[in-house]
Amino acid sequence: MLSPYSFIVLAFSSFFTAVEGSGPVVNTSSGSYAGVHDTQNEVNVFKGIRFAATPARFTPAAPISKAPEGLQTAVAFGADCPQLPTILETAGIPVGPPLRGAGQSEDCLFLNVWRPASTAAKEKLPILVYIHGGGYFAGSGSEWNGTTLVRRSVATKKPIIFITFNYRIGVLGFIGSAQAPPSALNVGLQDQRDALRWIQDNAEAFGGDSSQITIFGESAGGSSLHMHYLYPDSRRTFRAGISSSGTSLALNTPACEWHDRPGGGYNILGNITGCGTGAGSFKCLQDLPFDKFWPLALTTYQPPAVGIPIPPWSVTCKGPDGSLIDEYPAKKVVDGDFLNLPIITGTNQNEGNLVIGTSFLDMTPQPPIELENSLLSGLIEVQAANKVNVSQDTITKLLDLYSNPTDNSSNSTLYNRAAQFTTDYSFLAPQRLFLKTASAEERKQDVWAYSFQQHLPGSPDFLGVFHTSDLYYLDMGFSPVPAQELKSQMQDFYISFVNDLNPGTYWPKYTEESKIAMRLLDGEVGPIAETVRRTQTDFLNQVEVMQEFGRFG
Repeated sequence: MLSPYSFIVLAFSSFFTAVEGSGPVVNTSSGSYAGVHDTQNEVNVFKGIRFAATPARFTPAAPISKAPEGLQTAVAFGADCPQLPTILETAGIPVGPPLRGAGQSEDCLFLNVWRPASTAAKEKLPILVYIHGGGYFAGSGSEWNGTTLVRRSVATKKPIIFITFNYRIGVLGFIGSAQAPPSALNVGLQDQRDALRWIQDNAEAFGGDSSQITIFGESAGGSSLHMHYLYPDSRRTFRAGISSSGTSLALNTPACEWHDRPGGGYNILGNITGCGTGAGSFKCLQDLPFDKFWPLALTTYQPPAVGIPIPPWSVTCKGPDGSLIDEYPAKKVVDGDFLNLPIITGTNQNEGNLVIGTSFLDMTPQPPIELENSLLSGLIEVQAANKVNVSQDTITKLLDLYSNPTDNSSNSTLYNRAAQFTTDYSFLAPQRLFLKTASAEERKQDVWAYSFQQHLPGSPDFLGVFHTSDLYYLDMGFSPVPAQELKSQMQDFYISFVNDLNPGTYWPKYTEESKIAMRLLDGEVGPIAETVRRTQTDFLNQVEVMQEFGRFG
């Protein structure tokens, strides 16, 4: 009879024999990796491949100097980057799928690959790289799964490779302070660049084409995509992009020293850790042992008065010359100072509903109009990224513009007004500002816009077509929705774009004259004139108004 120890040895021996004998193998600049052949879906999967060396805190990552010898396993996700211990939600709706990484660690720069099982090296398939969202303070590449999109691409004879990766988030990826050197600012975005460079260098090892890389992101991932258009790498690592619900986060970029003010993130962090906020504080924060630093850092992730908890580290920041973001994004958008590459970009119908949470909805009884306007004024004022003062004239104008909401998803006028303003200020207006510049006749940029209008079955009515709900129709990580034509149509649009730089002739390009966007609604997919609340968004996009909200510093 075998002893328990012998059984364990045999089990591990059989596992590694199976991996080495039958699993797909790739040879990369990070070493050789054996993945998994998913026989049910005819997909090869490689998880937890390093794309950079273990980074020092707040320091740009470095390439792997020497790849390990021998065959490494790529059958499980690497560690997720440190973040809040639980997934945030509104009314039972999670803002992201479950994390599936091997715990949390500062050593977290890993990527994951899904490809058709029949793919041979140097086959030169186009590649779709997904940048995860999570407000720049949550999320991971381990949340997402490329199996469905890869299978669909094979079925439609337009095969693709799908890749996700981790990047540092929260305080570790987006610390801001005048005490931080330029190289330490927005290292989360720098991690993304490192991942894209690694993917380009190793594309052929997976059967991909380094010249046919499309980046795709939602929410903070969509904002990241816009950042890579606005602040391009010196090396061209992608040829096109798909941005979902992400334009605005790029515009909400304060000066890095905003965090130094009393009550700012760096001020709180320096005081609570004992590192202070003056000379030497940044080095002190770098040198603190992680098990001491991290619990204290988490205390700075304080919830706002309204909506889901959004820490001070949920924004990129503008630094001095020599930093990645050395000019305000709003100015670059207005000036047209960004890459002229094909892009699909869009928003959901009720983006703001999930973002503001239920505090306004739960007020019983609903307040009289005077109090309602006072509460909305506070919501408007708190949007000012640099704590500049929004004029009373602007607040009065906005209260009037949002006095009669067009999307009445609840019985509360206060909630409906707040949700609609948040949708427009944080998503729809910035989206339209970008579209106006990108589609200008003199640029001749290929731009496609969409409006996602499908209510998720089983979700609360008051949430409407909420932020993130479009991702349910791509079967990438959230619980699958019932079979609907919209699912296959959306997947085919994106797969065609990755292959052909065009979602299909059925989807016309956006121009400011036509204002045509693709309506994504089951049974009613088709081009529409996307003109809802143009008066409101035109006002929010006036340069003077954007200046009042601090979008130009």
